[in-house]
Amino acid sequence: MKPKFRIDWKKALVFLVVSAGLSVITGSFTMSLGILLLLFVADYLLADWADTRKRKREWREFEEELRREREAREKKERQ
Repeated sequence: MKPKFRIDWKKALVFLVVSAGLSVITGSFTMSLGILLLLFVADYLLADWADTRKRKREWREFEEELRREREAREKKERQ
């Protein structure tokens, strides 16, 4: 099975422009390449963190909904 990579090409283009600008300003291709890699790593980590927070929030909402349904069912059974 072929792995699927979701690449935001707009971000990649911005990162490449920043890296190229740094390469021109500093004259060091390796430093600009390193910064480009750091930008991609930071972007990945932030996206992963945001996704984890979203999943945890959705899970808490799901648990809360289940709890409310259970309480409503128990209240109905008592009557």
